[in-house]
Amino acid sequence: MSFPSGPESQKPASPDVKEPPPQFIPPPPPLPIKQNTLKKSRTKAFHWDLIGHEKIAKTFWVQEKSKKPEINTSRLYEQFAVKDVGSFGTTDSSSSQHIMLNQKIAHNFNIFLKSFPVQPGELKDKLFIINEEDGGLSDEHITSLRRYVPTVEDVEMYKSHKGPVSELHVVDQYMMEMCNISYLSTQLDLLLTLRELPISMKDLQPLINQKIRMCKQLYNSRSFVFVLEYLLAIGNYLNENAGKEKAKGFRLSSLTKLSQLRGRDKNFTLLHALLEQIMLQEPGLATFTQDLAEFETVPGASIKGLTAEVDVLKNEVQKVLHYRKTIRKRNIAAHHPNFTKDLKMAIEKYNLQLESLTKTCEEMKKLYSVILVKFGEPLDQDSQELFGMICQFLHDFQRVHAETA
Repeated sequence: MSFPSGPESQKPASPDVKEPPPQFIPPPPPLPIKQNTLKKSRTKAFHWDLIGHEKIAKTFWVQEKSKKPEINTSRLYEQFAVKDVGSFGTTDSSSSQHIMLNQKIAHNFNIFLKSFPVQPGELKDKLFIINEEDGGLSDEHITSLRRYVPTVEDVEMYKSHKGPVSELHVVDQYMMEMCNISYLSTQLDLLLTLRELPISMKDLQPLINQKIRMCKQLYNSRSFVFVLEYLLAIGNYLNENAGKEKAKGFRLSSLTKLSQLRGRDKNFTLLHALLEQIMLQEPGLATFTQDLAEFETVPGASIKGLTAEVDVLKNEVQKVLHYRKTIRKRNIAAHHPNFTKDLKMAIEKYNLQLESLTKTCEEMKKLYSVILVKFGEPLDQDSQELFGMICQFLHDFQRVHAETA
């Protein structure tokens, strides 16, 4: 058998020739570690009401800053840690005799007259006796008579009546007499004002005094400030771990939100956490509510409301003074000397009482404005709302304290 011949086939293999080594390929770099895997679990955020930058500098948060409270963060983390930041939220009102007067008014007036111990001819003189103990009308009688003051039409009707008054129904007899009394409505208003002024002043004074005591207790309570600072430390810890900025201070309306933020244990709220931190670090502070004893009762009228009522009393006194000037022109003193003398004494007495009331009212307003500045509240913040929130917070704190004792 013959084989093809050629240069390649005729050339013998050389034993010294070697195959080139395989090319080295370096291993791939390790995958980068994701940053979020290094982050620790977050906590629930406390959505408090923050104080504006323009107000914070004048508040106790900056002016009276005490030592930063120590808190047990592990306990807070245990209760308020969350796996998924977006998985929670805050959730959580007569005879048949004819009567001239309008039938409906006459019916009611007739009922009143049955218990009114004054004869028609005595009415005018009664209107010029200021005090009931001196024989004057009672407050109830004055109030009732004001409802039946004759209208212009009534006066025209009764003055056009011909015939003896004694033959008229008792209702018409009284109306006839009232039509003949000049300035009847003004006189009744005066008497009622003179009766109500001392009662109103007496009622307002203790209410104003209470607000003054509330303001003083709130302003002077260092323990309340310490409690707020504990809450700030707790809230800032939670918010930092929830990716929110730290706060320098918060508004007192934030106190209403403590029970809305619940921990892992649904019965454990931020209010419980506040008490727990205080008991762990400074147990004596848990009795801070004793410094605010005036807040044990729900606040009544607001400071704005009390101020408005004092202003109303000032206007009423001015009306009495104006009336006094008008009766001088009518020469009332000549016919009713005792009335003018008693009126003068009453005006002097009420002026003194009003002066004292106004003074305490101004003190109350000033103290409250200082409170608003200290706690960073809006200057138009209603005291009833503000004190109500504090009152509720104190009650809730005491309740939780009693439950855990």
